Amino acid sequence: MYSIQSLRNNSRAFLSQVLYHNRYGKFTISTRFISSLYKDLPLNSSKQQVIDHDYDDFKQELSYRFFKAFDDKPIDSAKLKLKDDVPEFVKQTGSFKKVSISATKNLESPPSPYDLTMSSLLSANLHLGHSTSLWNPKTSPFIFGIRYGINIINLDYTLIYLRRACKVMKEISYNGGIILFINTRGGLFSRSVIKAAKRCNQYQLTTRWLPGTITNSQQTLGHLIPKNENDVISKTFKPDLLVLLNPLENEIALEEARYGNIPTIGIVDTDFDPSKVTWPIPANDDSVRGIELLAGILSLAARDGLVQRKLMLDKIQKERKQARVIYGHTI
Repeated sequence: MYSIQSLRNNSRAFLSQVLYHNRYGKFTISTRFISSLYKDLPLNSSKQQVIDHDYDDFKQELSYRFFKAFDDKPIDSAKLKLKDDVPEFVKQTGSFKKVSISATKNLESPPSPYDLTMSSLLSANLHLGHSTSLWNPKTSPFIFGIRYGINIINLDYTLIYLRRACKVMKEISYNGGIILFINTRGGLFSRSVIKAAKRCNQYQLTTRWLPGTITNSQQTLGHLIPKNENDVISKTFKPDLLVLLNPLENEIALEEARYGNIPTIGIVDTDFDPSKVTWPIPANDDSVRGIELLAGILSLAARDGLVQRKLMLDKIQKERKQARVIYGHTI
C-alpha cells in the first residue's frame, strides 16, 4: 500500500504512471491516494472524475521524453535530439491539413477556386447525377461510373471546369461587365443566388424568366424601364454574362443568350446537354448545399475582379493627377 507522503514526494512519477495506466486500460492504483493530492476534489470522487480533472494538465506538464518512457517502444535518443535541433519553420512544412471538410464554413465563407479541394465538392454531394434513364449521352465524358442506377460525376472535371469558369467571371468583372445570376427554383436555392449577387455587387433573378427579356426587351420589360423628364426611355444594357444554376428549367434564357451573343456559365447535370452552355460545370444541380457552394465560389471570383478593377482605376487616377501637376494644371 502506498503512503500519502511517498505519493507526494514522487508525484511526478506517480501521475505519469496514472496517465499511462489509464491510457492503456491498466489502472491499478486506488482512487483515494489520487484524491489526497488535490484539495479541490473530495475523497469519494470516482476514478473517472479524477482522471478527467487532471489528465490534460499533467500531460502538458510532463516532458516528451518522460512521458515516452512509459511507452512500450524504446526511446531513440538520436531522433529526439534531431527533433529538438530542427527549426520550427521546418517542422511546419508539408501538406498537413487539420480540417479538410467543413460544409457549414464553406457555405458561409466559400473558399477560393484554388483553395477548393475534392473533399469539399464531395461533402456538398456534387458528384451525384441523375438516374441512368435520364442520361444525356453528351455528358458521358464527365461521368465516372454508375452506382445503384445513378450516374456518378467525375469531380476532377468539376474542379477543372469550375476554375475555368472562375477565370471568366474574374475577367468580365475586371472589365466592368454585367453578370446576371439565375436560379428560378425558389426556396433555399433563391437564397444562394441572392447572397452570391450581393457578394460581388451584381444582379440576380429568382423568378420565372420572361420570354423575350433579351431578344424583345422593349416590349417585354418596357413598362419597367425608368424614363427621364422628357418621357424618353433611358438607356439600357444587356448582361455580359449569364450564370444559370438550373439551366434545364431555363432553356429559353439559353436560346436568347445564344441569339444575343451573350456567353453563359451553367451547372450541367447528367440529364442536360452541355453543348448549350458556353462554359459548363458538370455537377449536381439538385443539391442546395452544392449550388450554394458553387455560387459562392463564382461570386468570390467576380469580387476579386472588382477589387483589381478598383486598384487599376485608382492607379490611373493617381497617374492623371501627377501628370496635371507636371504640366502645371490645377488639380
